Amino acid sequence: MKRNGWIGFLFAGIVLSWVIPHSSKAVFGQAAPAGAPHIGEGGLPQFEKDPNFPKVPSKWRMGFGSDVAVDAQDHVWTIHRPNTVEDNFKAVDMKVGACCKVAPPILEYDQAGTLINSWGGPGAGYDWPDSNHGITIDHKGNVWIAGNGTKDTQVLKFTSSGKFLMQLGKHGVHNGSNDPENFWQATKIFDDPTAN
Repeated sequence: MKRNGWIGFLFAGIVLSWVIPHSSKAVFGQAAPAGAPHIGEGGLPQFEKDPNFPKVPSKWRMGFGSDVAVDAQDHVWTIHRPNTVEDNFKAVDMKVGACCKVAPPILEYDQAGTLINSWGGPGAGYDWPDSNHGITIDHKGNVWIAGNGTKDTQVLKFTSSGKFLMQLGKHGVHNGSNDPENFWQATKIFDDPTAN
């Protein structure tokens, strides 16, 4: 059974290695407009890392990034997990040196990658997720976040400047998938402007 599975996997790989480049030429083979991403072999876009994006204070350290969103002004929003920054990069936070500081979990950048605003973390009136995960900017510019920790059963709403507006669900309360009041490990939020 395992041998047949591997043979099938190998066959599918061979077929896909021929089909994708040949079919993508028909789909992506048109000339790209000025300013479009570089189109590489097989007609697929080629992306490059920009070492100057984002621009954050040199002493700041970021943990694992978990999501990114873009708002109506084309500002880029990221959410990261401060608790994943190693202790040797937390000198300022641990009051043992001046080298490094953990960045706030919510970061907003302009299109050039310049930091505009930063905020987030535990505060009065709401339960911050144990494991930050999703970030969404709604049609009114509000910021929604959620977490995927085992006790993250809430969704939070803030203004773009970080003022707390609302919490849906209670942290650590999970009554199954049909619970009408609490979420469980919500990883992404989607905005529905027609329903507000």
